[in-house]
Amino acid sequence: MTPQDSTVWRNRAAARSLLSFSWRRPARRAAAIRCPLLLIVAEHDTMAPVGPALRVAETAPRGELHRSRGGHYDVYQGGKSFDDALRVEVDFLHRHAMIPAP
Repeated sequence: MTPQDSTVWRNRAAARSLLSFSWRRPARRAAAIRCPLLLIVAEHDTMAPVGPALRVAETAPRGELHRSRGGHYDVYQGGKSFDDALRVEVDFLHRHAMIPAP
């Protein structure tokens, strides 16, 4: 996701940061999540594993799952699921932030 304007963005990460990835497994702690949690999972995601996200949605006490059409980036502006994902996110926020819908 490269900026469209003239912003200089370098796609870099320190090699040492990769060492801690194996220790982080947020899916294992899903049962302890007490706040509302929305997971939007693409039907054809080739970037992020779908299985752990589905398990989190099942395990988190207040987890909600929405399956979006397309792939990983289709929920972003210009993607085929953008409007649908945006509607789901706004609905989620209205219900859980207790803000009346327009």
